[in-house]
Amino acid sequence: MKNHRRHTKSRFLRVSIDLEEYKEQVRSIKLAKAIKNVLNLRQISVEEFAIIMGKDKSVINKWLSGTYCFSLSTLYEISEGLGIL
Repeated sequence: MKNHRRHTKSRFLRVSIDLEEYKEQVRSIKLAKAIKNVLNLRQISVEEFAIIMGKDKSVINKWLSGTYCFSLSTLYEISEGLGIL
């Protein structure tokens, strides 16, 4: 079976990218929004979350920007920090 690669215009980067790359961007945005929602529901500020995670506030802001490509280990770390796992 052929692996067709379709290209699309990224709304975020304004360049032509592979459809799979575009899907990855959308997933990153959805993950960032989900993390923000949990923080809001639990009334945890970015500063407090940075302390919980043992990270600089700038790292947390990068995660929440929707542009960070989460690794599995980072997602696991976040899940542990939020008490989900």
